[in-house]
Amino acid sequence: MTNLVEVKTNILRPFVDETIKALKSMAALEAEAGDFFEDDIEKFRFKGYAVATKTDGAISGVILMHFYIETALEIGNRVLGHIIGLEPASEITEDIAAALEEFGNTAIGLAMNDVVHSDESLNFCPPFFITNTEDMGPLLNDVNEVISAPISVNGVGRFYFNYLIHS
Repeated sequence: MTNLVEVKTNILRPFVDETIKALKSMAALEAEAGDFFEDDIEKFRFKGYAVATKTDGAISGVILMHFYIETALEIGNRVLGHIIGLEPASEITEDIAAALEEFGNTAIGLAMNDVVHSDESLNFCPPFFITNTEDMGPLLNDVNEVISAPISVNGVGRFYFNYLIHS
């Protein structure tokens, strides 16, 4: 019998896979996923920038593509440079935010499509973006489990996918 952690990991896996593909196609970046793990809820903190989608149905929670601000800036710069050839910015500008939104929408949208086709008991809300701690607060209410996967991007750094499971 499949355990619940494995079920949740299998839901998160397409998000990781599609993100790695999107990094390559949209930013010419190579990346690899680390091992999935159960994160410590008490130590979980907002890192600065996230793309999220809520899940309901069989599992209620939030899936986050969760960046340190420096990693978000670098990936946004790479997406802009790869797609339209803009020079790198030193902070998250409107152009960088738009590039990150496009990147996040692409990866999360493709993953949501994959999961819905394989598991009709799970529903997703459209992706949304979190750029400050106040927006993150309500998403952390009633979290009783966090499944995480690190994504290491060559020459850029690391970010995480987190599945915040609500009680």
